Parts: sequence; C-alpha cells; structure tokens
Amino acid sequence: MSNPHLDRARSERDSQRRAPGLPAYRVERLRLRHLRLLERIDAAGSLGSAARALGISQPAATVLLRELETVFDAVLVERDARGARLSAAGHLALERIRIALASVGRALEAVALPAAAAPLRVGCVQVAGVWVLPAALCAMEQAGTPGRMVVREGRTGELLAALCTGELDCVIGWMDEALADALPAGELDIEPLGYGSMQVVASVAHPLARSRAVSVAQLSGWHWIVPPRGSRTHSAYLRLFLHAGIPAPSVVVECPALHTALHIVGATRFLAVAPDAAARHYARLGLLKPLEGPALRLEREQFALVTRRDSEALPGLRVLRQALQARAPARDGRTRTRGSPGRSSR
Repeated sequence: MSNPHLDRARSERDSQRRAPGLPAYRVERLRLRHLRLLERIDAAGSLGSAARALGISQPAATVLLRELETVFDAVLVERDARGARLSAAGHLALERIRIALASVGRALEAVALPAAAAPLRVGCVQVAGVWVLPAALCAMEQAGTPGRMVVREGRTGELLAALCTGELDCVIGWMDEALADALPAGELDIEPLGYGSMQVVASVAHPLARSRAVSVAQLSGWHWIVPPRGSRTHSAYLRLFLHAGIPAPSVVVECPALHTALHIVGATRFLAVAPDAAARHYARLGLLKPLEGPALRLEREQFALVTRRDSEALPGLRVLRQALQARAPARDGRTRTRGSPGRSSR
C-alpha cells in the first residue's frame, strides 16, 4: 500500500531534480565569504593566498570551498602542485558572483547615503558627451530632477563589461558587436536612441575645406590624427580608404581623446574622422569643417541606452530614460523635443 506522505516527498524531490537552477535550501547556505573566496582564488591562483586575503586559515578556506562546490553541485576549483585555478564551471559561476557582490556593494552605498544623494552611474561613449547627454541633463534640470550622477567615458565594449559586472547602472553606446559579448539579451534592456555616422573633418582654413567634392585620393596626401586600433573611429578610417582601393596613409598622431584630437585638427592641417555629432558641434564653434564628397559619406550606425533588467527600479535611471526619450536625436541628427514625432519605441 502506498504511503501518501512518502509519495508526496518523492514527488517534491523529483520536481527539485527536474527544476532549472539551484534548490532554494542550498542557495540559502551561501554567505558573502563563500563568494569572495572564489574571487580571491581567481586573483591569487592559490587557496592559501585567498585564505590570507580573507583573514582566515587555509583549512577554513578549504571548508568554504567544499561548501560552495556542494551548493553549486560542480567542481569550481582545480588544484595541483602549482596552486589553484578556476575550472570552466568556476569561471561561469564567478561571472555572476561578481554581479552579486557589486549589487551588495551598491546596496550598502545606497543605505549609507541619503536617498537623494545616491549617484546614478552612467557609462557613455565620448560623442554622447556632446550630443544626447547634455540635452538629457538639460531636460532633467528644467524638470527639477537632475539628481546625482557619475559619468564614465569609454568604448562601448568596455562600458558594457562594466555594466554586466554591476559597476555601471546604464550605458549610452553604439549598437554593435560589443553587445554580443555582453550578458544574454534576455538580461539586458536595449532602447535605440538615434543614429550617427562618421565624417572626415579639417580645420576651416584647410585647403580641402573649400572644395565641394573631395576625393579619397586627395585625402591620402595629408597628415592624419586617429585613435588607436580597435576603436570605431580607427575602423572607419581604414574603411574609408579600403572601399576606395587606396592604402590608408600612415597615422602621424595617435590620440584616443576625441576632443583633444579635434582641437589639434582645428589648429593644424591634420585630417581626422569623427562622429557627425562632434563634427557638427565644432563646426558651429567655427573650429572645423566636415569635408564634402560622395566617397566621404560613411555608413550610419545606431546607438542606444543599455541597462540591466535588475536595475530597472532605480529612480535615477527612470528619470534619465524619460529625459533621453524626450531629447533623443531624430534620424536626421537633430534633437527632438517632447511630443515631436519619431520617438524610439522599445
């Protein structure tokens, strides 16, 4: 005869085995010290060094590691005579553990500061600093909701990596292959904000600035200032000459700072490739002139606000998103105002 209580226990046990993820009773055994241990082992390459960094004995670290591996039901650390290193499963676990640790740190900061003082951490590509971000902050200021903000500039890939580890709350960057290397799409909220393209620029006194049809061949005879390889601007520079079947000239000055490079262009006869928003900004100031010519029209690309879905509840993020939606540029590059057509939708 079957025992109803026993049957129910077996059913619950089988359900737990089939369910994705870790059973709750196992996860609840974890403490921050367990998570820190894996991070320290990865950094130090030794269980003993990791134990010293945590201020515990090596036997205690061994116990923590055993408990951690029991919870994950996997070998997370491989040990041999040379030390300790994370297994493939350990690296996968550490990626998410770092997010959890960063979230805990963020929570401690939020409690330590008054609610109004907790800063929103925004990552943005350099061109956003002369385009969407000033317009958004203007809208926030006018609405009386500027709040505190920490802005970090960088390349899209670097910023997305910081977003995924919890160092940033959002990223304003280009929609490119860097997104494929970030967290799975289901964990990110990607909201298109507008389009941009690259332009060739020169000082207003440059001989080519007077021409209405500059060819790529004409560009090859001048000095160039270009960011390092791996940047979007450097890639656009190479494509400009590659599509014309002309070898790209040697870079005379390598400069990763967009605004420094454009000021140098304005003071010399150097040429540069720059995002059209930055080119328009410095053209309005009378410093530069975008060069004209059919072969100089580079392809447009889209940029977006990228957030983690577990950060959607942050009040500062909601305010920034609303301001970006209201002031995001239209497809022709002009800034939209609230209520005008063409607003990006999710």
